[in-house]
Amino acid sequence: MKTIPLTAGLADFSFTSTLNDTLLQFNIRWLTRYGYFVVDIRNASNEPIALGRGLHVGVNLLAGLNSTIGKIVLEGETPTIANLGVTNNLNWYPND
Repeated sequence: MKTIPLTAGLADFSFTSTLNDTLLQFNIRWLTRYGYFVVDIRNASNEPIALGRGLHVGVNLLAGLNSTIGKIVLEGETPTIANLGVTNNLNWYPND
């Protein structure tokens, strides 16, 4: 397991992380109207892996995708702009 660092206090931010020898670009945006974050994940070539996935506790962001990356799951409390990465963690689990 690896914890992917998140930034509290921002409604829109991007970062990269290397998971399973794959460089991934993450863009996380807060949807004010609906009250939750969505995540876009792209590879190093800027090709989409997952777009517009809701960042909800217990949901694998890579579920249903033909991917060898593993799974990426938010664990802890329901995320808000104030508590993202503070009272919850985005964790990556490699494939078995």
